[in-house]
Amino acid sequence: MSFRDFLRFIVLAALFATPFIALVVPSSMFFPFITGKNFTFRILVEIALGAWILLMFIDAKYRPRFSWILAAAGLFLAVIALADFMGVNPYRSFWSNYERMEGLVAHIHLFLFFMIAGSAMATEQMWKWFWRTSLVVSLLIATNAYGQLVGWGAVHQSSNRLDATLGNSTYLAVYALFHAFLAMFLFFRDKEKHPRAAFVYPAIALVNVAVLYFTQTRGAFLGLVGGIFLALLLAALFDREHPERRKYAIGGVLGAGLLIVAFFVWKDAAWIQSNRTLGRIADISLSDQTTQSRFMIWNMSWEGFKEHPILGWGQDNFLYVFAKYYNPKMWQQEPWFDRSHDVFFDWLIAGGALGLLAYLSLFGAALYYLWFKRPRHFTVIESGILTGMLAGYFVHNIFVFDNITSYLLFFAFLGYLHTLHSETAPAASPTHSHKKKGRQEEELGMGDLAVAVFIVVALTAGAVYLLNVRNIKANIALIDAIRPESILVDGVNGQKEIALENVLKLRLFGTGEAREQLAQLTLQTADSRVPEEVRRRFLELTVSEFEEDIANDPTNVRTISFMATIYSRFGLYDKALAYYQKSIELSPNRQVAYLDLAQLLGVMGNFAEAETAAHTAHELEPAYPDAAMTYAVMLIYQKKFDEAEKILSGFSDSPTGYDGRVIRAYGNNQRYDKVVALVNEKIARGFADGQDYFLLAGAYSGLGDNVKAAEAIQKAMEVDASLKAQGEEMLKQLVGGK
Repeated sequence: MSFRDFLRFIVLAALFATPFIALVVPSSMFFPFITGKNFTFRILVEIALGAWILLMFIDAKYRPRFSWILAAAGLFLAVIALADFMGVNPYRSFWSNYERMEGLVAHIHLFLFFMIAGSAMATEQMWKWFWRTSLVVSLLIATNAYGQLVGWGAVHQSSNRLDATLGNSTYLAVYALFHAFLAMFLFFRDKEKHPRAAFVYPAIALVNVAVLYFTQTRGAFLGLVGGIFLALLLAALFDREHPERRKYAIGGVLGAGLLIVAFFVWKDAAWIQSNRTLGRIADISLSDQTTQSRFMIWNMSWEGFKEHPILGWGQDNFLYVFAKYYNPKMWQQEPWFDRSHDVFFDWLIAGGALGLLAYLSLFGAALYYLWFKRPRHFTVIESGILTGMLAGYFVHNIFVFDNITSYLLFFAFLGYLHTLHSETAPAASPTHSHKKKGRQEEELGMGDLAVAVFIVVALTAGAVYLLNVRNIKANIALIDAIRPESILVDGVNGQKEIALENVLKLRLFGTGEAREQLAQLTLQTADSRVPEEVRRRFLELTVSEFEEDIANDPTNVRTISFMATIYSRFGLYDKALAYYQKSIELSPNRQVAYLDLAQLLGVMGNFAEAETAAHTAHELEPAYPDAAMTYAVMLIYQKKFDEAEKILSGFSDSPTGYDGRVIRAYGNNQRYDKVVALVNEKIARGFADGQDYFLLAGAYSGLGDNVKAAEAIQKAMEVDASLKAQGEEMLKQLVGGK
């Protein structure tokens, strides 16, 4: 094997290994479904890059060639790089974090993958083998998914939505969508040359469609249906070369249209509603809670875009937009969003109008070659299928965001089109290459080649280590450091040290997540049962880390909120107060900060200001139960009982009006009659637990009725056996107090 062939083998081996990253799930890593795949992909690309650079030195035919897809991909990378460096947090935009593993570094690798694949896999046949490899991997993943379906394996995200080795049903859905269309594309591509073997492809397509169906992912399912309909429509309109095939396409369009209409006519039928996937699709409406939340997030994104319309905020900076333009009606959703849950709004935020246009240019360039240059390479049905695939992907992206597996398939597809349509440079033509081959090797010389190999190998090894290996080690160290048995480790002086401190000293891109894990552990130590020295050391380390983080990133509301909570739990109320106020200043519509502030002010005995903070939270969204309850509690402590009852009357059919904090507030203000009334009502409605009977006992005791108090204590022990010791002690005190 010549050195040229050896380099080519390395490049192709790395490229053909990339489809297998979908199977990578290292259990020893933090966010294993994300980090393992991304680090593996990056290492493969870096190895391929080193070999490709040397290959280009030796043989000009492997050098990049022009296509409008290459131009679009280069423009996209340039725009987002500019947006990231001019954004709110360039470091975060470049590196991202373990949870997402995107950022500029990911897109540089994707661009390099596109370039290398588009240059090294220089023939149609080679690309067919790449797609076949990916289809085989899709079958392995489908096998894993079907194992989850029959109960042989655990579903990671929810109880019944398949996610296989991708760890997320939406990621699996779009992965299956790509492979369903690719399988049908290869069927039409190969059926003339291999008529018998080609029929394997429809079977693979059906396997992937079934996987998509059982993920219950509405966006991907709509994308699949829309993509199939579009592919049939394009064939019906333009496949004049095959009249028979065109008739089938027309029939398919009509049949698909009738099925879609029939589905929406019967969407309320029991057989549809009882089906998990069909029921989820039938329930899509503008009033649906998920739909409403999407509209609210998209509106926040639009407001953020208007603030930075040209180049946006930089990648991975939606958190700042979410905090600044938070919609109070989002109280039913998770507290933090780091994505718009729409790829197009994501790029509006990350790269502004230029970023979104650059991203859309990738689709535009692909469609240009699929249709305007179609006769050179594709039949109408083949172009239609690939267009349907792009359309399905596009529709799916309206509802979620990308991940490494969908990016890989998309950029591989772009690389495939680039290979077929790139303009061949004179040096790349077989004849010219043959004429120059000997002269090139003479000009390069063994000495020059040895130097080039040494430099490239050194740079590749350095990149693999600096960008991946040390970050992988830090990631594994992080998850080891938060295991209960290894939170504290032996230090150099024989004293126990906080394991996370060693991870934090590395100052790599996972530092932010390591700090949040430290904060969670520190909050757990805010307990009198934890030794004072341990509490002190956790608090000092956390304060030091978060103060540094806030100094470097003073508008990150999430970090500021963590710091406020830490100070509050450890009784450092003045410092906590300052951070809560800073959080409110940066995110004035986020009720949680007002509620936390109200609780803190209440503990400090400043019920007047606590009432004001709680009132603001309640006014932002009166339907938010926790805000109403907190406001009512602060009113009770202000002896404004009528106002409190008026607030709580709006929640008479929910547990809010009978919340333990409301009942305790009445008890602490000697309104034992209200405690008795509320607890008895809570019991009648089936909301009560053992602790409520203890509250009832206290109220009866306050009213001087120790008989009923004793009965309530006995009932508490009956309802919750774990309260027996506490109940018996209360009975002794009750008898002793007579």
